[in-house]
Amino acid sequence: MLKIEKTLRSVRDLLDRLGKEGVEFTLVESSYSDRVADIREVPEHRLFVFLECSIRPNGTFVWRDYDRHKGVCDFNEFRVRIITLTADKCLDKAEDKRRQWVGLCDGADTAMPDSLAAVVSGLEDKANRLKALLEPDDPPLLDKGDIAILTDLKPQGVVDPEEESQRLQDLGVLERRYYIDQVFDVLTDKGEKALEFASHVKTL
Repeated sequence: MLKIEKTLRSVRDLLDRLGKEGVEFTLVESSYSDRVADIREVPEHRLFVFLECSIRPNGTFVWRDYDRHKGVCDFNEFRVRIITLTADKCLDKAEDKRRQWVGLCDGADTAMPDSLAAVVSGLEDKANRLKALLEPDDPPLLDKGDIAILTDLKPQGVVDPEEESQRLQDLGVLERRYYIDQVFDVLTDKGEKALEFASHVKTL
């Protein structure tokens, strides 16, 4: 089987898993002559994850999201991106609905009606189910601040303040080590992978 055929089969399997969680993407013939297929969101379930996303004949993915980022990656990285970005969009949508309710109540601490609370809870549950599709060794998608911290980390250096180091340890990208009377932070394999993913992204 050709590499592109394996890639397309993997994409269909991935989109099917996402669809079972209520997130609908479709694989369609590409509008670009030099690409094999496009991945698009179904309008009625749209979360505005990717502005554009297509697959090249060599099996790489060319994408641009709604947060002014673009990149080229392989299937494994794309899998992490589509799952993580979609889950984050669900959480963003839930938070937007919370803010809208607070705005309607002029900032007063008023309980949401059951129907709205159910929608918010449903979006958060969907985000958690999506994140559960990630593999244990999948890296997080880092923001600019985290990228700067990790790339600036010196050998046998530590991330300050300690709370920031702990947060990155909780993400799995950093490990605190102790040697005699020394304390230092080091990148984990997941951290190295996260920086590799970040290196494939450009900001528009």
